[in-house]
Amino acid sequence: MNLIWHIIKKDLRALKWPLLLWLGFIVAKLGVGVTLLTADGTESPEWFTRMDGLGKVLAAFECVSFVLAAALVQEDLLVGTKSFWVTRPISGARLMSAKLLTLFLVFGAMPLLLTLPWWLGCGYGLREIGWAALETSAIHAACVLIGILWAVVTDGFGRFLMWTLVTLFAIPTLTTTVAYYFTSGLSNAMLSTRFAVGAGIAVIGILVVVVHQYLTRRTLRSIGIIGATGAVLVLVGAFLPWRWNLESQLYTHLMEQEVGQWSAAAEPTGLKFAVESVQLTKVRREARNSQLLVKFRVEGLTESQALRVYWSDYEWRWADGTTNKGGASGRSGLGHMVSEKALGVAMKLAAEGQYTDTVAMTVGLEAERATRLTAEPPALLLSNRLQLLRFDSAVPVPLQGADWSSMGLVGERVASAEKSGEELLVTFIRHYPSLWVNNFAGGYLYEYGGGGFSQYLLVNRAQGFVDRGRAVDRRSTRIGTVEIHWYTQSYHASKKAGGPRPVLEAINALNDAELMRVTYVEQAQFIHEIKIDPLVAEPPVNP
Repeated sequence: MNLIWHIIKKDLRALKWPLLLWLGFIVAKLGVGVTLLTADGTESPEWFTRMDGLGKVLAAFECVSFVLAAALVQEDLLVGTKSFWVTRPISGARLMSAKLLTLFLVFGAMPLLLTLPWWLGCGYGLREIGWAALETSAIHAACVLIGILWAVVTDGFGRFLMWTLVTLFAIPTLTTTVAYYFTSGLSNAMLSTRFAVGAGIAVIGILVVVVHQYLTRRTLRSIGIIGATGAVLVLVGAFLPWRWNLESQLYTHLMEQEVGQWSAAAEPTGLKFAVESVQLTKVRREARNSQLLVKFRVEGLTESQALRVYWSDYEWRWADGTTNKGGASGRSGLGHMVSEKALGVAMKLAAEGQYTDTVAMTVGLEAERATRLTAEPPALLLSNRLQLLRFDSAVPVPLQGADWSSMGLVGERVASAEKSGEELLVTFIRHYPSLWVNNFAGGYLYEYGGGGFSQYLLVNRAQGFVDRGRAVDRRSTRIGTVEIHWYTQSYHASKKAGGPRPVLEAINALNDAELMRVTYVEQAQFIHEIKIDPLVAEPPVNP
């Protein structure tokens, strides 16, 4: 073991400065994230764009780890007879152990240790750190595997770089060409299956080459294994006939884990659901595809309660037994209700009165399915996972130097506010986890910030007016698995006479107004199913 650590220290000393520079790229990238989160909000949109570009460039520099991995391997060449280690009592297995341990420490452990404070500072819990660490490790592992493939069978950096670039270009190009001429159109499910199988074969092939070369040093045979692996990758990418629906299965698995407990939750008593309307709507005036808009009314809410759609599934079932399943998007009247109640009513806790909320569900339809739906009305089953939210607080927010507020894993603060003519422009900074696993789950895992809801309202008590604002600029970037949003809202402090749009009647209206953060917390979560049989929709209309 002492000999292995001696080899590790020798390699680290030899490549000390390049490795420190590479780790510096990671620190600088995280520094960009810290700069964005701590900025005062007065910077221009161009500044944010430049910082976003800098973050992406620094992240791209991390991928040069494949060159550094190759340099670590070639500190002790496996090709030729002039390598110093061959004259020492060092076996190929021991040398391989030292190299692999060095690669793990430098490209596995160090990036995670450097990024850990960033994750903790952004409010990550153990689960989020685990997913982020897995994602980060997978990226660096892919770069390292690419780097060591040709490094173990070449006798210098020039040949390594040439054959690595040739391989990275030749295999995808040849696979695409063969698939184009010998196969018809491919579905997303088949493409994802071929990619997953190909990635697994590539990893196994690279590991076989590395182990074989260290243990035997039979270079021609190792190159033959590389060639055979490449040929298998081309055949798999072009002709693999199976579809495993990997993305769909992963999505289903993640969502079952995330909302599995909802099935056991009882629906709150006193709520009554009734379908209000069913209508087909064109996506765009010139588009062939349509959307099915289903609105249902919810009665029995108190004045401090509202519903929010967390996730929804639909299932069509026609008379001939054919079915179709998928996901639907939904929205409720929560935002409108909050703005109506924030001044006086919402600041009271639940009263005796009963109130009504409207929930709208949208299902995307291809032109053929929309035609069949009209000609042969099917049965529709909507399975809605709903959150019952209760008003929690409405607190004034300083327009300068506001502290961070959090709702679960989402952090947000007011960065700056300035008057511009008849409006108040408020810039917010928000951050939340942006993980691959969340993308596979359709964005549902972290989108809602842990069960609650909050929004910022400009309140003018003197005029009895509340404005939710409208977005005038939105920008975002991703730093170290954290999504950072900068967005500016335009607020007005008085109503326009005879119209719904607020405009400023006097500059003093802004002086009388205050920005408030209205927060709702989750009171219950449950599943409510709506069945419409037969589904008779109003004819398509243009938006």
